[in-house]
Amino acid sequence: MDWKQASSLFIFVFLIINICLGVLYYQKVERSNQIDIANEKVLSFEKENIKLPKELPLSEGVKLNYLSGRSKKFEAMNTTRSNTVIKDKVIKDRIATNLPLSAIEPDAIVEDLNIFMATVPYRGTEYILSGIDRIHKRIHYEQTFNKYPILSNDTAKVVVNYNDNQEAYSYEQSYIENLQEGIGNNNKKKQVVEPRRALEVLYYQNELKAGDEITAVRLGYYSVVPNIEGQVLKPTWQVAVLHKNGKRETFYVDALNPQEPILK
Repeated sequence: MDWKQASSLFIFVFLIINICLGVLYYQKVERSNQIDIANEKVLSFEKENIKLPKELPLSEGVKLNYLSGRSKKFEAMNTTRSNTVIKDKVIKDRIATNLPLSAIEPDAIVEDLNIFMATVPYRGTEYILSGIDRIHKRIHYEQTFNKYPILSNDTAKVVVNYNDNQEAYSYEQSYIENLQEGIGNNNKKKQVVEPRRALEVLYYQNELKAGDEITAVRLGYYSVVPNIEGQVLKPTWQVAVLHKNGKRETFYVDALNPQEPILK
């Protein structure tokens, strides 16, 4: 056998070996991915000493897609009071007569401010109670779309201020108008992932650790850039966490594509 034939044979054998090694490596990676997926399915938060809420929101049959909208520009016609302040797409006004609050608790506030929210703020029935700031004496409402809240967005909220006598005396409001769902083949509604899947994503990305507690899980819409005039909002799981060290954090996991980067 001459040198040319020998070198050709050597190159051929070398290529075959590389192909075989490549196939073996691919199979190994695939098996590794399958093991990882299997491990995720059997993840026990109880064994990991991570406390969950008694019940997680239902997600079966819930299909959502992206929304778009723009911040509303309030005008004087939106109020009947002369001392109203309208600035940066936010309307601020005093309440004509202070409204007594029977208790600074969610159920009581919803009942006590029901008529006010239905009649005073612009489209006030589209907002839901989202939080109480007892330190600064502020009651927070979030705008909704088809009953799902627009999460942590300063351009889609109502804030009611109350005094030391537990009386609501003023409010401020912002609103996203012309909200509409995405259209076209690329924007069809999709099934949202289960809330547990969102928690697993947080765990596997080291955002949840032993001793942590999940205090709340909500499904809504979240904007990556929440405080601009024109916005695109995506279905998102909001997860509130109390860490073992006492620190509180809120995470936002894409409800359609949980592999997307986690937002805080």
